Amino acid sequence: MSAAGENNKVIIKILGEEYIIRSSSSREHMLEVGDYVSALMEDLLKRYPRMSTQNIAVLTSLNLASELILLQKKPQKGKGGGK
Repeated sequence: MSAAGENNKVIIKILGEEYIIRSSSSREHMLEVGDYVSALMEDLLKRYPRMSTQNIAVLTSLNLASELILLQKKPQKGKGGGK
């Protein structure tokens, strides 16, 4: 993380479009996130070439949300007995 209040800026490219991202996260983290989202969207676009970019973005968001929810539900090692 950067110093409090400091925003890093990077340009990421997703499906040929450039996006300027500002965040207090490290430059490396933001680039990693951009690469991950780009790869997911490119994979979906290859599987569904006739799908609109908007629908690809929604499917990518749903896939990411699913991953996040599964990780949140996964019992953490060393955090009590869990369910």
